[in-house]
Amino acid sequence: MPAGLQTTDVDHPVTGPRAMPTSAQVNATAGFHFAMAQAYSNDGNPDRAIEEYKLTLMYDPKAAVVYARLANEYVKKGMLSAAMETCKEAIKIDPAANDARMILANLYTNTQQNREAIENFDAVLKTDPTHEEAAVYKAQALLDMNRNAEAIATMKTFVKNNPDSALGWYYLGRTYHKTAKYSEAEKAYRKAIDVKPSFTQAMLSLGFMFEEAKQTERAIKVYKEVYDDSQDLNAANRIATIYLKDEKYTQAIPYLEAVQAMDPSDMNTQVKLGLVYMETKSYEKAIGTFQTLIQKNPDSDRIRFYLGSLYEELKRFDEAVTEYRKVPSTSKMYTDSELHAANILKSQGKTAEAKLEMNTAISKQPEIPNFYIFLASMEEEGNDLPAAIAALERAYKRFPEEERVLYYLGSLYDRTGETEKGLAKMEQLLFVNPKNVDALNYLGYTWTILGKNLDQAEENLKLAMKLRPNNAFITDSWGWHLFVRGKFSESIKVLEKAVALRGDEATILEHLGDAYARANLQEKAFATYEKAVSVSKEAKEKGKIAAKLENMRTILVQNGRIKGDKTASRSPASVSAEPSPTQ
Repeated sequence: MPAGLQTTDVDHPVTGPRAMPTSAQVNATAGFHFAMAQAYSNDGNPDRAIEEYKLTLMYDPKAAVVYARLANEYVKKGMLSAAMETCKEAIKIDPAANDARMILANLYTNTQQNREAIENFDAVLKTDPTHEEAAVYKAQALLDMNRNAEAIATMKTFVKNNPDSALGWYYLGRTYHKTAKYSEAEKAYRKAIDVKPSFTQAMLSLGFMFEEAKQTERAIKVYKEVYDDSQDLNAANRIATIYLKDEKYTQAIPYLEAVQAMDPSDMNTQVKLGLVYMETKSYEKAIGTFQTLIQKNPDSDRIRFYLGSLYEELKRFDEAVTEYRKVPSTSKMYTDSELHAANILKSQGKTAEAKLEMNTAISKQPEIPNFYIFLASMEEEGNDLPAAIAALERAYKRFPEEERVLYYLGSLYDRTGETEKGLAKMEQLLFVNPKNVDALNYLGYTWTILGKNLDQAEENLKLAMKLRPNNAFITDSWGWHLFVRGKFSESIKVLEKAVALRGDEATILEHLGDAYARANLQEKAFATYEKAVSVSKEAKEKGKIAAKLENMRTILVQNGRIKGDKTASRSPASVSAEPSPTQ
């Protein structure tokens, strides 16, 4: 028990009136509890600190400083109402209790009671004009109330009275900065730096302001000055960020490397550095960076994917597939990882393994449409259209409104001769999305060549043209529809545009040749068929167009418009120079 406090001896009880403690004893006891409270506060034990401060006040109820310390412990506990009341008690005892006023003012600020906060900040500044925090927080409260001019005036008054306050000049700069007065802000920031040359934060804020004002070169100059003077990580990060944003990857590398060296735990910077190495084709450095990261973070799906991408780029395909396969099925990067792995296997001629890869992926994540689509594409490339259709039908059962699945499935049905099934899928696709341009074009063109639903075909193709006016194939479909409807002059204009958009497509050239032939523009038809034959890639298609070309040659020779070619083959008499509109 502390000295100075009387005790009761159980063997010799006091029988007379208990003597009152002396003033010295009271002061000593209060001091003891105050010291205990401070110790508990420093140890991070606010509950015990509160108890001891309350005991202190029992012995010294007029100690304003104790009320302020007690209020601070209440704040730590989140007991804000109690903290406010305790501060008010301190101020009643001593109106100049600035610690209590600052706590109370900040509590008012946190509860959006800015007017009350400002009153208390003013009271602090009245008794202590050098109080930096009071001036700064008052200015911030004024800014929150959109009283920008008053905020600026507050900080200007403060630095006028305290010209050696680097913090004051800095916050004057920030106040100007927040109100977009960049010239004045720059002067204030630079004054803060003049007062305190080592004031790194003022330099960084100046640099950031230049960034905001799109003055990138000035920002970099400031950041480099900070970095050269102090090796400041924030400055290095800002420089690197600016260079990365401007795609100046080589210039960003030394600063990223510096951050990595100074803070090896900064995984984000190391990832950036690895990606920059990738971008600058420093692949071995990138691999080294990501391998170091994966040792520290073996479960990082993102780094696994980056490593896979690097190995793929370097054609180290087995290592790439190994890394891609380590990306878990729960990862957001699983889809891309599996598609890359399967594509590598396919490119290596391991088609069966690639298909197995996709089927395994589907079993783990059956809700990914791309897996079914890629599997179908491999079956299609192997000319197994029924297997491709089967893969897409599996997808269709899960995703009946997936536009890519519907379109791909419809087109495959068309290729296998099941035109009605193909049309049905396309119509279903338009039900899902009435503005799907590919489906509009498909239905419009197919109905046109079938000679059915021509009015609906016209509506579809007009909408497709509106949505995608400069697409060669849609323009060709519309031109051919006009041809079928007997509008030959209009057809020629549209088909000429299609050829201008895509002059190396045999079918489009053939259509234009047919339109020229129907309009009796035989020499133009001949030249167009000739070009169509030269660009045609399929033997069957080439033969069909060549027949039209030779037939047109015969007509032109007969009419004396070109010289005959004794070696040229002649078309059968049954081949007409004027093609059928439904061809």
